[in-house]
Amino acid sequence: MESAPTSRRIVLALAGICITIAGISILSARYLLQASDNTSSYTTDEVGFEFIEGALPEMGVGLNGKYLPSELENWQRPAGTTRVGIQAGHWKNDEVPQELEGLTRNGGGAIGGGTNERAVVLNIAEQVVALLQAQGIEADLLPTTVPPGYIADAFVSIHADGNLNSSVSGFKIAGPRRDYSQKSPTLEKQLYATYEKATQLPQDPSISHRMRGYYAFNWRRYEHAIHPMTPAVIVETGFLTSPADRQIIVATPQRAAQGISEGIQAFLQGEGLL
Repeated sequence: MESAPTSRRIVLALAGICITIAGISILSARYLLQASDNTSSYTTDEVGFEFIEGALPEMGVGLNGKYLPSELENWQRPAGTTRVGIQAGHWKNDEVPQELEGLTRNGGGAIGGGTNERAVVLNIAEQVVALLQAQGIEADLLPTTVPPGYIADAFVSIHADGNLNSSVSGFKIAGPRRDYSQKSPTLEKQLYATYEKATQLPQDPSISHRMRGYYAFNWRRYEHAIHPMTPAVIVETGFLTSPADRQIIVATPQRAAQGISEGIQAFLQGEGLL
């Protein structure tokens, strides 16, 4: 008499187990997808970063960083010395303005090898700035929050990746989806050549829309974003979760800094700015 209820309980129990497994699988797949998407830390919610110390070139910006078409059509580079902005990803994430508060969820970024992205890329960024300044180039070390309407002859945001699969390795570089300067592809190309030569790391082809839609490029949405006529790229220097990549970006960061610095200089020379 109890065989039917017992069978029903077994079926219900098995169904519950299947549902649980399915739920775990979905969550795991979502996490793996996020981890394998090397720009997972650059979501559409990402925003922000404060004014840096020191004088910066001034440029009139419209409401919330918006520009009139006529301003862009007739835009001329401000007079002055050659200037480059080097952003250290996730540096000072806790100091972002309200419009960029989504960035606070990212903390120090990717983690691997006993360190985090913020510390690793800040080290590289500082070395890049020093190398550029040694060549007489005005170089600003920028935190997470970009000064509103920041203008430079080049803007390079430096980051590092993470992946659950420690065998995933490589670097990648991407410019904005909307590039009004029309110079970002050239900057990207120069950096690919010099960074690969300096580091001997492979290229990672997984460029996502979110990477090209990096918040610091999105002047349409955020006040704290670069001026639309500033050539810009974001550089994923390597994977912190890869022992091979850590040998470059953690153990010998000067190689990464050299590759980035030389790419920027090659770009500036091509523009007649050096």
